[in-house]
Amino acid sequence: MVRPRWHDALIVTAIVGVLVVGVWALWWDDVRAALGIGPADETPLAAPVPATNSQT
Repeated sequence: MVRPRWHDALIVTAIVGVLVVGVWALWWDDVRAALGIGPADETPLAAPVPATNSQT
């Protein structure tokens, strides 16, 4: 009698998924720095508008 292997694959997939989520949550900035990947959005921030003070 041969034991089915689908549940073994499901367990391994769940363990790998937990590890991937843990690395992403804890060390993603370090991973990006090590791989040389920049931030996804490289648009510059808008310059702040100076407040006009009409009081003298």
